[in-house]
Amino acid sequence: MRSDPGEREEPPLCVDLDGTLVATDTLRVSLGLLARRRPWLLLPAAACVVGGRAAFKAYVATCILPDAATLPWRTTVVDFLRAERARGRRLILATAADHRIAACAAQHLGIFDAVIATEGGDNRKGAAKLAAIRNLLGDKEFDYIGDSLDDLPLFHAARKVFLVAPGGALLDRVRRGRTVDRVFPD
Repeated sequence: MRSDPGEREEPPLCVDLDGTLVATDTLRVSLGLLARRRPWLLLPAAACVVGGRAAFKAYVATCILPDAATLPWRTTVVDFLRAERARGRRLILATAADHRIAACAAQHLGIFDAVIATEGGDNRKGAAKLAAIRNLLGDKEFDYIGDSLDDLPLFHAARKVFLVAPGGALLDRVRRGRTVDRVFPD
């Protein structure tokens, strides 16, 4: 919330999880945990791949969830988000991770107003994530923080673009016709 009534409110800030908020892929973390703690469930997990990426993610998340407290959080990004939240900005976790993993991450941080994640057979990656954001926000502007070439549709649609540990290819692709507002290092 703004103290000056004439000051324009910032649009929501949509934030990716894997590679952006955490310096890893939560599906890989979950698979590693599954292999160590419940290896007999790996074969049925492999069979779920036939049902598509969303079904595979859902199966793994029903078997095991990583402890959000042990994930390698990117502290510079988390600190930035906490500061934005303190200024009254609406934060949306927008991830292709399964909704159960996203909910654990959101609960751990306690700063998100909404969560968009893979669920119900809909893998919310790339254009599907953008469609989910549009479904939530309508035609309203949003800013986006991400780390992947898969996020290109979001970077092109966002008002402001924030990149996290981008490779050269991502930086080049996003900068074609866009200004990168901030780059968070590794």
